Amino acid sequence: MPISTLLDEHNRLVRNTTFAARVRTAFTRVAREVLAEDPQTPGNPLRVGLARSILNPGDFTSPGYAPTIAADPIVSTTAAAGFLPTDPDSAQGAVTDAQILDAVRAAWDVIAGVTPA
Repeated sequence: MPISTLLDEHNRLVRNTTFAARVRTAFTRVAREVLAEDPQTPGNPLRVGLARSILNPGDFTSPGYAPTIAADPIVSTTAAAGFLPTDPDSAQGAVTDAQILDAVRAAWDVIAGVTPA
């Protein structure tokens, strides 16, 4: 199984505008899920705070949370396995939307500042 280096993750994913757009969209989708969750969910105020900030973005030109998602082990490994030197979009194209959404959901509490119980 190919392992991506930090520089690979940066060059092939973080700097890829299509990947960054997919990650922003995944965060928007998950933000809507969080706003609809039970208020008794552990860490709800922090989770909702992050959701509101995601839905009120300041800038669509920065990579946003793409670096966090690019570092997800499944995303990184999938991108490394799918990379073709002749196709600069191949690494991000190998990563499925489901993998990005799973990575966003897995990172949500960490980004929101929710501490484990």
